[in-house]
Amino acid sequence: MKNSLYGVIIKVENIDICRSFYRDILNLGAPVMDSAFWVEFRLPGDFSLFLEKKEDNEKISEKAGRISWVCMVKEIDAVIDRLKEYGYQSLAVEEQRVGFNTYVFCDPEGNPFYLCAEKKNSE
Repeated sequence: MKNSLYGVIIKVENIDICRSFYRDILNLGAPVMDSAFWVEFRLPGDFSLFLEKKEDNEKISEKAGRISWVCMVKEIDAVIDRLKEYGYQSLAVEEQRVGFNTYVFCDPEGNPFYLCAEKKNSE
């Protein structure tokens, strides 16, 4: 397995729910590493999204802010429909952000991410 040089680690309380969210709802596919405390999704460009289960006595600080990441998808309407079907609503819509249509969502634990699709040439 090729090692990723770039990635984002998201600390989560319920790794099972978050694994299902990223795998099935965002359609990131099967994790390349999957355990009870660590999940790795391989994304394009040698980038990985990691989920790390927090320790039982570990506190996740809200004051430090949350990291957010960008998820580029080809069929954005289908992904948004799937998110809405499972009760996730877009927090914001930015018609164009550096050449992309951008929608802000949160995962089951409130971690924000930007869902993007390239603007079509006709737009």
